[in-house]
Amino acid sequence: MEWLYYTNINHSGLCRDNQETDMPSKKIPCPQCGQPMAATSERCRKCKPTYQRTDETRAKLSAALAGKPKPWLQGRKRPDVGQKIAAWWTPERREAKRQEMLGRNPQARYHGLSAKSAARLVARIGHCERCQHDGTVSRLDIHHRNRDKHDQRLENLEVLCHRCHMQEHAKAGETGWHRYHDSRNSTPN
Repeated sequence: MEWLYYTNINHSGLCRDNQETDMPSKKIPCPQCGQPMAATSERCRKCKPTYQRTDETRAKLSAALAGKPKPWLQGRKRPDVGQKIAAWWTPERREAKRQEMLGRNPQARYHGLSAKSAARLVARIGHCERCQHDGTVSRLDIHHRNRDKHDQRLENLEVLCHRCHMQEHAKAGETGWHRYHDSRNSTPN
């Protein structure tokens, strides 16, 4: 059995001379420039025009995909399913799920303040409560006045621009590399 070496064949680079499956594809010259190209192509990549999506190609794609199921759209295509899911999440079930997640990870940062409710709070207040900045240059954050991330009462939450928020934590000595290393050294491995 004779072995030949090919550079772009497979991981080992070796192929038997009589085995068709691992052989490189046949190359022919491009009719326009003469560079080698695959025998199945009309022209090489450099000479072939770039793909332009036209109304005709869009119509062909639509016809080809018409009637085929799209499982990723089921939430939008089947609103009755979405309504059943929304109805299933009663306030009692939400609270039970929150307690379950709290039991799994008691050190989790936020319990009860979702990203959506935080965004609603920021939108409702609309500016930094200290410097009155509107959040166009620096984003608006949610600050916990008593530093307890589990306390989500509205009187404990304050909307601050990022600059005021960082200043608040810097004044208390809660930022910087020393704080990072202190927290790393105090947590058990």
